[in-house]
Amino acid sequence: MDIPKKTPLNPVTNVYNFNGKTLPKTSAFVVKIYLKKFDVVEVHALGETISKAVRVVEQLQRQHYVTIEKINTFTQKFEDNRSKAKLVVTLKVTDDGKKRVNEEIKQ
Repeated sequence: MDIPKKTPLNPVTNVYNFNGKTLPKTSAFVVKIYLKKFDVVEVHALGETISKAVRVVEQLQRQHYVTIEKINTFTQKFEDNRSKAKLVVTLKVTDDGKKRVNEEIKQ
């Protein structure tokens, strides 16, 4: 039985699109990977994933990893005349958070 080799996550931009299928604990870890590479990270959530994204962002702020710089909400319109609510939260890593993220994530 072949075990697939894991490839390290290397974000190219500072935008993390929240996925509703991913567990909140996993999403928090992925955001920390983004925070390791970028000092400012934008978390984007669409529709029903907004509540999970808010939970993850609040958790990171309560644990003093980040400060919430800005919160934007708007309606995203699609080509097929659908529309959904969209949330964009801008996070800035704290000095203590940067140190803790570097200790936690050895990549």
